[in-house]
Amino acid sequence: MATGRATSQEAATSPRLPRGPHALSRQEVADNQRTRIMSAMIELVGEQGYGATAVGHVTKRAGVSRKAFYEHFTSKQDCFLATYDMIVGEGYERVAGASREAGGLQEELGLGLGALFARANETPSIQRLVLLEVAALGPAGIERREQLISAYEGMLRENLGAAPRPGRIPNPMLRAVVGGFLKVLYTRVQGGAQKQLPQLIPDLVAWSFTYLPLPDSMNAIGELRPISSPTGLVGGRAPGSLSPRSTSSRRRAAKSRTSGPSRSFLVHSQRERILDAIAQISAEKGYANLTLEDVAERASISLQAFYEHFASKEDAFLVAYEVGHGKALALVERAHDAAPDWPHAVRAGITTLLEFLASEPAFAHLALVDALIATAQTVDRANRGFVQYTELLAPGFEQAHDSKPPGVTIEAIAGGIFELCLTYTVQGHVHELTELAPWVTYFALAPFVGTEEAGRVACEPAGDGPT
Repeated sequence: MATGRATSQEAATSPRLPRGPHALSRQEVADNQRTRIMSAMIELVGEQGYGATAVGHVTKRAGVSRKAFYEHFTSKQDCFLATYDMIVGEGYERVAGASREAGGLQEELGLGLGALFARANETPSIQRLVLLEVAALGPAGIERREQLISAYEGMLRENLGAAPRPGRIPNPMLRAVVGGFLKVLYTRVQGGAQKQLPQLIPDLVAWSFTYLPLPDSMNAIGELRPISSPTGLVGGRAPGSLSPRSTSSRRRAAKSRTSGPSRSFLVHSQRERILDAIAQISAEKGYANLTLEDVAERASISLQAFYEHFASKEDAFLVAYEVGHGKALALVERAHDAAPDWPHAVRAGITTLLEFLASEPAFAHLALVDALIATAQTVDRANRGFVQYTELLAPGFEQAHDSKPPGVTIEAIAGGIFELCLTYTVQGHVHELTELAPWVTYFALAPFVGTEEAGRVACEPAGDGPT
């Protein structure tokens, strides 16, 4: 296998070799082929996602033979991970190098963000590959993503002077701040507005420093442990149903003739089992690998019965998202509206959301991972769902004690919360999400009400608060 190393810039611009005789050495030819293959992988994953990209697509885009592809890589996944490592390694060095040139902590963070955003302007297509699609590869991809986020956490720890902490995530605040940066970056790239990024750097730096210094209440939090569920949510099979009934009991009820179920009940039961199967199989295999045959078998229905309910796999997936999202949002809004004031409303909404996701692991994976990489329609719907939660933070600007927080604050907070939930979901710890409730509450409140007040609300025992 060739050992020549490419850069992401070379991979994005590498020309094809001239036809006919040329003076290039065997190694130069191999290096050029490898660079073009990586370039094709970046472009195709950026356009259509990893799941929809086949080796044949890569070789056609790169202008190489399948034999040449397998001289460099053992598989599509091997090629993707090599491309990912190349992009991430180069990017981290640029960011770290820029940070080292600074004279102070805030300048250091600003220069690091500048280098990160500059890469996004140069090669926008790499952001989807690096930030989202890598999770679709399963354990190998999740490990790579964790290494990336942890590396930026370490850099941020130096910038902010934050000490590591015990727990599943060494420091939830650092992970959340990194998530906020990445959300702002990816949103701009996705919308074709990456040239706005440099203008946002001062606001993002200012936002990140609103969490310091951590108050004593937050420093006193020890190892993260799941909290008990005051609302008593019990996860169901179908996303958002919150029904404790097992799959076998549902199937028996649907097939039973002794109880004489009505036609409407049978239709409802079929639809619920289809949505359940969509959520479960997406979480297990990913949307790209989900087939209607899988759904029919899991739901104990025929393909004809599937098409009586849904037009396509994407249609069923979108409905599964809507059911789960609708239930989650309703629970969050109910808890939010019942609180005595805005800070406690934020706390109640966050706690309820984390409880819901913890009780519905398949839906959590569908909403946090699959929806953002499945199709253009699912991405759009997931982004709109994301905005509905951020609207609950809007009153924070009126709550600001001293100065008004930067305009990017709500978007960055939402990105940080998403990153924390995503980390627990892809690493198989979604059931423990509730242990993050104090940290997520503090993260959502501190830029608006200050660190001391945010810490007090975040760490109050359940049931405490203003009367």
